[in-house]
Amino acid sequence: MELTFECPGCRAVNNVRGVESSPAVKCRSCAREHALRGSAWNAEGIVACPWCATEDLYLQKDFPQGLGLFIVLVGFGISTVFWYYENPVPAYLVLLASALIDLVLYYRVPDVTICYRCLCQFRGPGSNPLGRFHPFDLAVGERYRQERIRIEQLRQQQTSANPPV
Repeated sequence: MELTFECPGCRAVNNVRGVESSPAVKCRSCAREHALRGSAWNAEGIVACPWCATEDLYLQKDFPQGLGLFIVLVGFGISTVFWYYENPVPAYLVLLASALIDLVLYYRVPDVTICYRCLCQFRGPGSNPLGRFHPFDLAVGERYRQERIRIEQLRQQQTSANPPV
């Protein structure tokens, strides 16, 4: 399984393969090491985030949203040209083709499992054992977003109260 994480020290994004057998991961930019929790794995795969130990993980398609939007906009733009020249059949065919491309991509692109708390991403076999994780839940996502905001505010208050020497 592959782990994608953001280093808390230098904010660099790192990818590590074979993470289920590693006791720790190291940032390639700043060489900072972070221990992983071994209890986050079982025989089927991941059960909790090994980075932050939360069991709240969700699934999404491992596909760039910008590319998906580009496909839809191109299909819309081409069909609009056909509508302008009063050719409805080709316009519908273009829209149908873009919908079929979207459908094929939906079934061909694998899922990625993401942690709500630390936003680490897990790819590969064992990242969603037995369908344990589900798509993004807005209520859970908002709870963790608010938690990240409060932590950042506390960090800013600490740095303003204790300025570096």
